[in-house]
Amino acid sequence: MPPTLRIPVVFACCLVILLAASGCTAPSAPSAQPAVTQAQATPAASSDVITIKEFDFTPSSLTVKAGTTVTWVNQGSETHTVSSDQNSPVQFASTELPHGASYSFTFSSPGVYPYHCSVHPSMVGTIRVEA
Repeated sequence: MPPTLRIPVVFACCLVILLAASGCTAPSAPSAQPAVTQAQATPAASSDVITIKEFDFTPSSLTVKAGTTVTWVNQGSETHTVSSDQNSPVQFASTELPHGASYSFTFSSPGVYPYHCSVHPSMVGTIRVEA
């Protein structure tokens, strides 16, 4: 290769490598599906938090809309669980939750969901789910 062509060829190779490394690609064909606009997007499910500390669920009673995910967070020093009562419309149960651990459950259907700590049965709470 003549010396006068080496610099442009090296420059072109470096440019190709740089573009490839930066993720620059050829434009893709338009999608057959229309883009989803913000107004069309499905609203995200809401989330509520219940704190477990010492021997209490706080709040002990919570009212949410159907589709809400409730998260229990153990901020106490004792290990606890979150377990639905037998008369709950849907059964749910966490594993043992040490300090800092959490458990989440999504309530899909309206109803009253009583629950307790299986380690400390005197700890009770209720989730009321509205349509």
